[in-house]
Amino acid sequence: MKIFYLALVTVLFFSHPCFSAEPLSPIDQRYVERLSIGGPTTIRDVAKSIYRSEQANTQVLDVAAEVLMRDYQVAIDNTQIDALAWVIKALALADTNRYQVILAEVAENASHRKIAKYARKMQDDDLPEGPAYEPGSVVLADYEPDQASPVAGASTATESNREVHPITIVREGMSIQEAYDLVGYPTSEHTYQTGKQWIPFNYKGGDIRRQAALYKGQGRIVFSNTSRYSNSWRVLEVLVDEAETGYP
Repeated sequence: MKIFYLALVTVLFFSHPCFSAEPLSPIDQRYVERLSIGGPTTIRDVAKSIYRSEQANTQVLDVAAEVLMRDYQVAIDNTQIDALAWVIKALALADTNRYQVILAEVAENASHRKIAKYARKMQDDDLPEGPAYEPGSVVLADYEPDQASPVAGASTATESNREVHPITIVREGMSIQEAYDLVGYPTSEHTYQTGKQWIPFNYKGGDIRRQAALYKGQGRIVFSNTSRYSNSWRVLEVLVDEAETGYP
């Protein structure tokens, strides 16, 4: 009997995220921290970056799923609702049906019709079978940056001591500030127009301007504007070039 209880305790102990999870990349570590402590605007921005990069770590999606289950029945203002809609879109990146059960629940019981609409839209019965996500299996407080990191070897750097990474870590779809937070500010940068500036009826004005951030000895990150009506920029591509001088 003692052996049985010892084995049970061992399984429960090592099933904690600290031991069961693979180490997160610096990007994904920042995502889970921001999701766990962020308000609606932060959650929306993280979910957008995940969705637009089309790269989704299961640990990150599990944290996003827990945020969705925490908030989907209490979201009332437009920012909260928009944030959860983006979370749902991010969960749809999963390559199995892991989140289909909770999407069905959200579609049925969401506090707002927009959340329910996106949950219905992102349901997919043709996804490969996989273990279903269990609400409550992620403790968001475990991922807060002022706690011991749940990921072995991961740091919770502050603004003053944040590690600067090479530009190869940057993903397509990231916001310009997110990229700069990861790799630091460039040696120089320049902005230029694209041919889309002259396309008739291009009312939204996406990708009519680009901004190149040049990093000496690394290459450049090219950002594209998302709309003529905002100053929002997203990563379009990363061009690695060790011969980059850092100047236009």
